[in-house]
Amino acid sequence: MFEFSLGPVTLCAPGPTNRMDDPEVLPPDWHEVIGTAGDQFRDAFTRTCLYLVLGAADASGARADGGTRTDDTVVIGTEYGNTAALARLQRQAAEKGKLLSAQYFPNATSSSASAFVNLRVGATGRNMTINAGVLTPVVALWQALSALDRGRSDVGRLLVGDVYAPEAVADARLDTSDAPCRDGVAHAFLHTGAELTAEFDFGAADAPQPGLTRTVRKTAGRSADGAAPVAFAERNGAFATRAFLDLVHTLEPTERAVLECRAPDGRHAGVTVTRQHANSTDRRSL
Repeated sequence: MFEFSLGPVTLCAPGPTNRMDDPEVLPPDWHEVIGTAGDQFRDAFTRTCLYLVLGAADASGARADGGTRTDDTVVIGTEYGNTAALARLQRQAAEKGKLLSAQYFPNATSSSASAFVNLRVGATGRNMTINAGVLTPVVALWQALSALDRGRSDVGRLLVGDVYAPEAVADARLDTSDAPCRDGVAHAFLHTGAELTAEFDFGAADAPQPGLTRTVRKTAGRSADGAAPVAFAERNGAFATRAFLDLVHTLEPTERAVLECRAPDGRHAGVTVTRQHANSTDRRSL
């Protein structure tokens, strides 16, 4: 069991993209926040992550523009990460030739978004990219809270989501053909504290059900009674993550929020967050 406090939660779902390009519908301050430096290597997923972490403010109101913190942990939960950058590298090599260079490879891997984020915010804590398929939202949160629990950081930056290149959409449809692939990334501040507790459950079903399932629900105390679960059909875990963390912000003492994820192969993961004390942090979600 982990203890923590939750800061502001944000979601950026700016619309469809065309391979490496920026989304078709952008927030008005998109370029002002992330700039254009490094765009040779930054695909739309990396830019979306940067927009969230650079534009976010924590509970104290400090902006994440680097220099004020040195021990933040950054955890990015994503199935496809920088697939667009990898696909572009392969495509250009096949089409044009004589363009390969060692400098491209560190910037075109599935974890390069995490590296870009860490460099821009000046974080020196743990830095990781998590891919657990349908279970990614729960596993990424577990990793972020583990870092806080072990004293490696006082602040965690959790990002969960995907921005889908055509190659990623084709891959996702191999095991969840009916699940829409909607672009979006959720971001949240996690702090050391004792306002909330989180308990995790991982396992596998003997008789797996087809398709993916992610549900979010609230319960009263230790009772199973509560609101009916809300199901999320998207392949992207950003939307269930945002809804779950928004629900956590609304909890009163002893109330619980539950996020459950079930994969087509029978694996499942869940997290139950209980409010211990009244919330003293900013509950805003943007």
